[in-house]
Order: sequence, then C-alpha cells, then structure tokens
Amino acid sequence: MSMDITTGYRAGMFDGEADVSWLRQGWRGLRFYGKRAKAAIEAGDIQTKSEMILRADQLLDIMAGILDTEANSTLGPALMTVYTALRYTLFRANAGNDPAALDDFETALAFLDRDMIKSSESAIAA
Repeated sequence: MSMDITTGYRAGMFDGEADVSWLRQGWRGLRFYGKRAKAAIEAGDIQTKSEMILRADQLLDIMAGILDTEANSTLGPALMTVYTALRYTLFRANAGNDPAALDDFETALAFLDRDMIKSSESAIAA
C-alpha cells in the first residue's frame, strides 16, 4: 500500500486522523480475551481457551495492521515490538496451558493502557 492509501484507510476507519485514544478499546478487548482464556485454562476448558487466544491473536493482527510504521513514526514501530511480545505470551499460554503467561499478558496491557493514556493526556495539556 502506498502512504496515501494507508493514511486514507486509517482516517476512514477512525472518522478522521487516528490518535492514541483509539488504541484503548483494542487493548481492553485483548485484556478481555486474556481473562477469558485464563478462566478457561483454570476450568480445563481447552476449546474456549483456544478460541479466546485465537481472537486475541486476530485482534493483534488488526491492531498491528493499522499502525503507522513509516520511517518518521515512533509510536508504530514501538507498538509493533510490544504486540510481538504479547503474541509470544499468547503462544506460551496456549502451548503450555499456562495461566501465569496470561497474567503477564494482562499486566503488560494494563501498563500500556495506563501509561499511554497518561502520556497522551499530558501532551494534550501541554
């Protein structure tokens, strides 16, 4: 995709230029899927665990696909690194039926949500 098409696609998805606040809903969705997957592991429900981890992985695909990773961007490449680590954590949870991996997943997303929103609010105030 050319830069103009990509920028237009992002603007169309978010009814204007995307900002940090649009990420929050995706992170909350990831947290929801992680919590559901953890509960399924603890209940021995492998099918639900697999479905929730698949949904989280698919959401990560979508969120990664709309990142601006062009040369001048700093947030997009940084989030791509975070999303890769989150995907690896999902793999650990799925492969080993490991609820502790999903605790790590939740903790990372909670920090990301809290710290990113704080930094965007302070940038708006300045």
